[in-house]
Amino acid sequence: MSIEGISGSLPYYSSGKVRNNFQESSGCKSVYEADPSAVIRKEEDGIVAKSHYTEDEALWNQYMKQYRDSLKIVDGKLVVNGDPRNVLLGKVSGEELEQFRLKLEREGIGDDIDWRGVESDFKKMDVNFDNAGYLNTKIDYIASRYAVLKDRIEKNYSGDEKELQLSRLNEIMDNTKKTIIDSYGDSVGNFYEEYGHSGTRAELAESLSKGIDQRVAQYEDHLQSSESYASLGDTTAKWLQQDDGYMAARLREDMEVSGGTSAQSEESGYTLKDLEVAGVYAAECKERLDNQGVFWSDNEQRLGLDLAVQGMKTDYLANQGNLSGNMQNLLQDTFQNYKDKYVDLLEQMLKEKATHFNTPMKTSINRQEVSAVYEYTMSQYRQSGDILDAFTKGAKHARSIFEANFSDRAGSPGSYSAKYDWDNFFDQSKYTSIAKTDSLYEKYSNSINRFLGNMKSDNHEMTRLFFNGPGDYGLNQFA
Repeated sequence: MSIEGISGSLPYYSSGKVRNNFQESSGCKSVYEADPSAVIRKEEDGIVAKSHYTEDEALWNQYMKQYRDSLKIVDGKLVVNGDPRNVLLGKVSGEELEQFRLKLEREGIGDDIDWRGVESDFKKMDVNFDNAGYLNTKIDYIASRYAVLKDRIEKNYSGDEKELQLSRLNEIMDNTKKTIIDSYGDSVGNFYEEYGHSGTRAELAESLSKGIDQRVAQYEDHLQSSESYASLGDTTAKWLQQDDGYMAARLREDMEVSGGTSAQSEESGYTLKDLEVAGVYAAECKERLDNQGVFWSDNEQRLGLDLAVQGMKTDYLANQGNLSGNMQNLLQDTFQNYKDKYVDLLEQMLKEKATHFNTPMKTSINRQEVSAVYEYTMSQYRQSGDILDAFTKGAKHARSIFEANFSDRAGSPGSYSAKYDWDNFFDQSKYTSIAKTDSLYEKYSNSINRFLGNMKSDNHEMTRLFFNGPGDYGLNQFA
């Protein structure tokens, strides 16, 4: 990541913290602890830092801009040329920062646009499987920043110079928009194409383009009409008003207080919320497929149960996630193809593993047994709409099927490990000396309850919401 990112709008050092207060007396021991590694950070961290831009962070970034030309990234490592006052190596006193703030209040930072900072802050806006959950955060950031910059240009420039400045802003915005759309299509769009939805990439791209334009227009309208945003001039220091990154952050806050940005109509294809959910859902599916093979290889009942849990979550997400009808259909149709692909990959893995053993090994999946548990569990869910209740009934049904068939399977590879699995599925305590060890039933239940809790909350963090992820009590299965 280019060191040019150290501008008045991207707090790469936001991991540092100002202790005590800028107004401490002379000789204060307050320091700002800068983290050198924060210069090279993941983009998903960077976009969060961008979207939460405080006065302290604005002060620190303006301070650091003095040394921007002294810092470079060479082969992924930070190289310091000249004398950057050792700010990257440790500490800047609170007193020094306070003196710098007073200087900014006296002199300001100027009305000229820091195009170098703008160009840097609009870089690294790719959307992929790793950061799909930040799609709307990225869009809100560039849309609000664009609105603030356009307003500044229209008020401070005229004639040819105004047109030149607007042209530069639009060029940056157009390039950033193209980056978002193309990268989203290369990852998320291609995933849905692969899973049986020809033409979906183009449809998603068109909706994303319209959604970005609509979000920009909403911020422009709000900036012109919001009395609370306009009143910032009465209470905000001049230098902060000149920091377009800071003002864009305040515009986003003011928009949120007023009710937030309105959603696209379904007629436009997919809403921006649709697109973010589609990205996270695709990432979840892809991760499960890439890491396929953690199941007990001969336990079709467990496979059917796991797929049923995923199917119920998909259905719940589609119907309770405030998604458009188009996105509901896309997710549900995709899951059916995903489910078949998962079993195909598992069977392929079994065949490959069997080639490494001299003794006969299992090389196929009994899809009828998988389907029996899956369909039973899903039918319970369709009747009650209760995922946990349907899972409980499905698990009991799956165990009874396994136990009824076990005598016919005795001696087959891995069957006794599957029997142990089902024997302690609902109660692990009698099989372990470890206190309070969760049974598989409890692990599944906790995963389901977390999913339902996240769906009902306003938590923006959607990553790993749908199936399962780290911290789910060590549950390797994809529930």
